[in-house]
Amino acid sequence: MNSSIEIHVLKFGGTSMNDHQTWKKVLEIISEYEYPIVVVSATARTTRQLVQAGKLASSGDLEDALKISNEISVRHKAIVHSFLEENPSDRKDLIWESCIKKVDEKVHKLNKLLSYAAKEGALSPQMNDAIMSIGEQISSYLLAQCGLAAGLLTQHVDARKLIMTDNRYGNANPNLMLINQKCGSLETMMEDGFTPVIGGFYGESAEGNISTLGFEGSDYTASLIGAAVHAKTIEIWTDVSGVYTSDPRYIPDARPLEELSYFDATEMAYFGAKVLHPSTLKPAQERNIPVSVKNMFKPEEPGTRIIRDSKGDPEVLAMAFKPGITILTISAYETLMGYDFLTRVFEVLKKYRLPVDAVNTTEASVTIALSNSEILDRISNDFIEIGTVQIISDKGLISLIGCRISEAAEISKKVLNSLNGQSIDLISFSKEKRILNLVLDEDKLVESAQKIHEKIFNT
Repeated sequence: MNSSIEIHVLKFGGTSMNDHQTWKKVLEIISEYEYPIVVVSATARTTRQLVQAGKLASSGDLEDALKISNEISVRHKAIVHSFLEENPSDRKDLIWESCIKKVDEKVHKLNKLLSYAAKEGALSPQMNDAIMSIGEQISSYLLAQCGLAAGLLTQHVDARKLIMTDNRYGNANPNLMLINQKCGSLETMMEDGFTPVIGGFYGESAEGNISTLGFEGSDYTASLIGAAVHAKTIEIWTDVSGVYTSDPRYIPDARPLEELSYFDATEMAYFGAKVLHPSTLKPAQERNIPVSVKNMFKPEEPGTRIIRDSKGDPEVLAMAFKPGITILTISAYETLMGYDFLTRVFEVLKKYRLPVDAVNTTEASVTIALSNSEILDRISNDFIEIGTVQIISDKGLISLIGCRISEAAEISKKVLNSLNGQSIDLISFSKEKRILNLVLDEDKLVESAQKIHEKIFNT
């Protein structure tokens, strides 16, 4: 890429794409940059509606599925109409006609997919990706058109022309070499004075079909593109002022972090922090590109900067928590002990590509905590060949991230004292990752997280 221009990749999430007023704020932020590349999510609620429509259609309820499709169409047209009314343009009629045509085209495609799903009585991962990506396909095109109405030279670019993936539909792996080649076209576009606007989350598989990068994968798209064009920064614009010590929706005294390392930010995302997609930071880290998390409603605030090496060294950096955890305890049969037993347990986890949130092991038993999975029964059947299996559901996970290793014992003491004897199902500490994990009853999760945050971060 041409090193003479400083490219900033700006990603705007669903909250930013909520209505015509937030679209105006998004375009105002974009206008402050000389060479921006814009990546957007679907408008708020759209992806979840698309998921629901797909499930309804495949279960035989095509009528209600099509009602959702129509609602999506009406809402997007209303956003464009309101935007054009409040932001007069000489090209208003032309832009309106173009937007209506695009919405009708995409909704017609959606209806065909839903009808096919109803006819088949099933929804393949490939078809599900095609349905779920409709939101980003619509939002990115409409925002680019509204940008023209606001006086910006915004130009829509279909993500299928840039984000090449494998055929693992639903959670596709990007082909970095092809993405790097394809993204060269973006620099030419910017040098000609245009601002690319791209839908996040989806791309094109090796078979030429639409694929997706995993739920809420628009952050990942931004990072992949940022790495490909050697961007100066990748900025994730959301509705909070950075990455917080914990989720501010549930922890009122949580506060934004000034700086994070790539490693700690990735661990936070993995263990439940909602600000970033877990895969987001890998492409940026490989190119050593700073990632900023900023508040679109308060753009003057610095937000959180994510870099290779963070300067801070607090007792604990942050806390994440998530519900929907299941505990499996596998106890070896007498005929299978020690190394062979542990090996076979982890072979099952590898077979199903299941990440483990926390684990305790002995020679004769393994206790693992993992997010609830639809394939839990199949996993259990495999484990029964190894040993007896006990399953406990309705649990929650609390993770203290970035623990100062020298004070791990003191941190554990503070955590246990804050819970006043409350039952804990599993506790584990990873010295390498500097993470203390606790598994406890799901109905006590938020209350316990609040108590721990008060004890650790406010004393």
